[in-house]
Amino acid sequence: MSSLNNIRYIVLMMALLTSMENHAGDTGPADTKALPAGTTTIDAQRLEIYLDKEMRAFGDAEIQRDGQVISGDRITYNAINHELHATGNVRVRQGDTLVEGVELRLKMDEQVGEMTAPVLHMTDEGGKKSRGRASTLLFEGPTRQRLKSARYTTCEDGRDDWFLRAGELEIDHHAEVATATHASVEFKGIPILYTPWINFPFKDQRKSGFLTPTFGSTSRSGFELMLPYYWNIAPNMDATLAPRHLGKRGLQLQGEFRYLDPNYQGIDIIEFLPNDDQTGTTRFYANLKHSHHFGNGWSGGFQFERVSDNQYFSDMSTRVAVTSRVNLPQQANLRYDGTNWHFAALVQQYQTLDERSYPYQRLPQLTLSSVEYYGPFNAALASEFVRFDKDSNAPVSVTGNRFTLYPSLSLPMTQSYGYLTPKLGIHYTRYDLGGNTAFTNDRGLPDTYQSDTRVLPIFSVDTGLFFDRDMRVVKNRYTQTLEPRLYYVYIPNQNQSRLPIFDTGLSDINLATIFSENQFSGGDRINDANQVTLGLTTRLIDQKTGAQRLAATLAERFYFKDQNVVMPGQAPRTGMRSDLLAALNVNLLNHWSADVAWQYNADNGFTEKGNVSARYQPEPGKVLNMAYRYTRNSLEQIDLSSEWPLGGNWYGLGRLNYSLRDNPPTDRRGPVEYLAGLEYDAGCWQGRAVLHRLATATANSNYALFLQLELGGISKIGSNPLDVLKRNIPGYTSTGLIPEITQ
Repeated sequence: MSSLNNIRYIVLMMALLTSMENHAGDTGPADTKALPAGTTTIDAQRLEIYLDKEMRAFGDAEIQRDGQVISGDRITYNAINHELHATGNVRVRQGDTLVEGVELRLKMDEQVGEMTAPVLHMTDEGGKKSRGRASTLLFEGPTRQRLKSARYTTCEDGRDDWFLRAGELEIDHHAEVATATHASVEFKGIPILYTPWINFPFKDQRKSGFLTPTFGSTSRSGFELMLPYYWNIAPNMDATLAPRHLGKRGLQLQGEFRYLDPNYQGIDIIEFLPNDDQTGTTRFYANLKHSHHFGNGWSGGFQFERVSDNQYFSDMSTRVAVTSRVNLPQQANLRYDGTNWHFAALVQQYQTLDERSYPYQRLPQLTLSSVEYYGPFNAALASEFVRFDKDSNAPVSVTGNRFTLYPSLSLPMTQSYGYLTPKLGIHYTRYDLGGNTAFTNDRGLPDTYQSDTRVLPIFSVDTGLFFDRDMRVVKNRYTQTLEPRLYYVYIPNQNQSRLPIFDTGLSDINLATIFSENQFSGGDRINDANQVTLGLTTRLIDQKTGAQRLAATLAERFYFKDQNVVMPGQAPRTGMRSDLLAALNVNLLNHWSADVAWQYNADNGFTEKGNVSARYQPEPGKVLNMAYRYTRNSLEQIDLSSEWPLGGNWYGLGRLNYSLRDNPPTDRRGPVEYLAGLEYDAGCWQGRAVLHRLATATANSNYALFLQLELGGISKIGSNPLDVLKRNIPGYTSTGLIPEITQ
C-alpha cells in the first residue's frame, strides 16, 4: 500500500490500471477536455493504491468521466470491475443536473448502482431551476434511473408550496419519458390531483395521454369540467378528445384532429351535445379546414363551418372572438400564382346566425390578374367573374352574374427626393341578372334592376416629395421628415342606379382609403370623380436607434364637381371638400405612447369621428391603457384597462368598456364589457381569478368566471383566462413571464 498527498491520478477505463502521475501542490480538478472518451480522472488530497487494483481517495475526493463528476469525502474505486463506492457529502454532477446524497455505489461501465437519500437540483435551457428528493435513486443503465418515494417542485429551497409526489418514478432518457405510480400533486399541503399511474414526456415532445383537466363556470352553462385526452397518432398527426361536463346542459363531446405534411395541412374540430338539458335539442359545431400545395404554383383548400343553432356560440363559448361571429363560411378555393399571372377560383356560402346580414353566395367567383413591365411602363390587368346566388332565408331576390375587366397602364417615375406616377385604365363591367329584379328606388317608386354594361375610363396621378433635416430636442438628435403628397383622380359619371348591390358598400373615409380611386368597396359602384387629395406627413426619427418617435399626418380631398353615383338610400355628397383627417402617433422615451385619429367636418363645424388612446408601460407587469372612441350619432365609449402590481406579489387586472351614449340596439349607456381579476405570483406558482362579462351578438350577455392555478410552468389547473386577458388588456404579461429583476 502506498499513500500519496495532493495527487491527481488518471485511469484509462478501457484497460486495467496501468499508469500514475504525481502533481505536487495542485489540488484543482483534472483537465479532461483533451482526454479521449472513456478516460477517468481522480483528484483528492490523499490517494491510497492497493496493488494497482483498488484506490481509495480521501478529502475532497473527485472522479470525472465523460462529463460526469462524482465527489465525496471518501471514494473507493475498484479498477478490476470498475465499481465505485462514495460516502460523505456525495455529489454527482452531469451537465445542469446535480444530485447530492449520503452514499453512492455505482458500476461505472454499466452505470448500475444505488444512491441513498438523493437530493436533485436541475436547471433547464431557459435557466429555470427545479429540485427533487427521494428515499433511493437506482441507476439501471446509462439511460434509465428509478426514484423511490420521490418529490419534485420548482420552488426554491426551504419552500414547499407545492410538489409532485410519486411512490416510484422511472426516468428513461433514451425515450425521454417518465413513468410515475401513485402520483399526486399537493398544494399547500392539500392533495388536489391523484393518479395511480401516469406516463409523460419530460422534454419538448408529444406523447399520448390525459392532459390536465380544466374547470370553470359561466352563467349560461353552469359549472364546467373538461378532461382532455391527447392522442399522438403519428409524427405529423395528432388528435385531442375531450368530454366536457356542463352543469346546466349535460355532457358535451369535443374533438380536434390536426395533420401536417410538406404539401398539405389541416385541422378538424367537432363539438357534439346529444341532448341539451336546457333546450331538449341536439346541438353541435363543426369546423373543417384543409389547405394543399399541388406544386408548380397551384394551391387550394376548403373550409366548412356550421353550428346547430343561432345561440350555440353564446351558450357554449367563453371567447368573445367566437361569440361575436354571425357568418360562418362554407367554401372551397383553387389558386395559381405565377411570376406575373395570378388566378383564383372560389365557391362560397355562409350560415348566418343573426338572421339579418345574409351575404350573397359566390357560386363561383373566378379572378385573373397580371402585372407586366414594358420598359418604364407597368401594365396591369384585373378581371373577375362572379355568379351571385342567395340563401333561401335571405330577404333579397335579385341574383345574377357579374363580369369585370380592368386593364391599366402606369408610368412610375421615382427619384430620391420624390415620385410621380400617372395611370390610365378602362373599367368594364357586364351584368346578367335573374330572379325577381323588382325594387323600390330612391324616390319610393317601383323600379327594376337591369342587365347592363358599364364602361368607365379611370385616370389618376399620384405624386409626392421627401424633405428631411437634422434637429435636436433636449439632448437627443432626430431626423425630421416632411412628406407632401398629391393624388388626382378623374372618372366620368355614368348612371348606375339600376345595377344591383351584390357585395358593395361605402368605404369609411380614413387615411387608408382617402388615397384611392373608388370610395366604394366591391364592384357594383364606381364613383364619378374629378378630385384631388392633399396630404402632409412629418416624422421624427431617433438618429441613435432608428426608432420613430413621432408621426403626424393631415389629409383632405377636394372635389371639382358634385356627386352623382351613390348607394341606394344614400344622399349625394354636399360641399366641395371631404372631412379633414388628422392622425398622430407618439412613442416617448418615458414609456408613454399615444395615438390620435380625428375626422372633422369643416363645412358643418363638427367632429364626425374621434379616437384617442394612450398607453403607459414602464416594464413588464405594469401597463395602463386609456382610450376614448366617438362616432357622431352612433357611438361614444371610454375604454380603460390595466395590469398593475398591488404589493406582496399581487397584481390587479381590469378592463372597463363603458358607453356614454344611449342609442339602442347598437349602443346602450352603461358597461359594454368589463373584466376584473387578481393574479398572484409566488415565483414557483401563479394563481388567477378573473370575472368577465361577455357581450354576444346573438343573445344576452354571458358571465364567465375563470380560476386557474399554474404550477411552475409544468401544469395549469382550472380554466385558462390568458386569451381573455391578452385581448382585453393590451400589453398584458403573465406574471410567470415577468423577469425576476423586474419584480
